[in-house]
Amino acid sequence: MTAANDNSPRLVGRREAAAYLGIGESTFSLWVATHKMPPAVPGTRKWDRRAIDAKLDEISGLVAANDNVEDEFDKWERERDARKAQGTGDGKKAPRKR
Repeated sequence: MTAANDNSPRLVGRREAAAYLGIGESTFSLWVATHKMPPAVPGTRKWDRRAIDAKLDEISGLVAANDNVEDEFDKWERERDARKAQGTGDGKKAPRKR
């Protein structure tokens, strides 16, 4: 990925994206068609370098297995939202139906 102080554009065309990856344009097109690389930004013929980096990390195996591990806050939020959906948002059990 480019450095934060790099003045390179974040959106790049097919040629620049292929050069960024060190592959030919036709190979880049094939990778886009086979979902190895992200599609162009909707309404443009440009690719986001960050999206390219993320896909490359994914297919290279650099995305650690624990990157998808839920942290304590996310777990709390998910459980809270599930309680709300069941009508027990305060953490108490719902009243029994008779």
